[in-house]
Amino acid sequence: MPSFAQDPRRHKLVDVLVPLLRRTVPEEAGGYGGAYELRLTAQEADELGGVDLIRSAMRKAARSLGWSRLQTYGGVYGRAAVAGVVDQREIPEPFATVVEAHRREREHAAVETVSRNMQDGKHRAVPGSVFVTAQEFRAAYAAQ
Repeated sequence: MPSFAQDPRRHKLVDVLVPLLRRTVPEEAGGYGGAYELRLTAQEADELGGVDLIRSAMRKAARSLGWSRLQTYGGVYGRAAVAGVVDQREIPEPFATVVEAHRREREHAAVETVSRNMQDGKHRAVPGSVFVTAQEFRAAYAAQ
């Protein structure tokens, strides 16, 4: 993989991603348990420098938050591009309980929203869903 360390697009992406990644960490979790996934069109990803550059920026942003052990993933799948980062550090107690409760709460909210969407045919966005994170990313990137 090429080095993107000096690429100005990476620096801008890192500046945008740090606060977005920080928001994925549950309150009172000591900075543990964050995860972020970004889904864009393949064209948008190319305009930003490509999925590899986005993943590089995610790694840099996550490390700046102390995520010393992390996993990134991504690729282009037809007209969609996906990139993500997950904090893989072992979560010490009592933070593990907070992170697990946060994850269960988010899963419950997603299931409830999908159920309501199916019942009445309306489309609601789930906070933290890939649709919402993409919109937040686009707005933050445009504001830079």
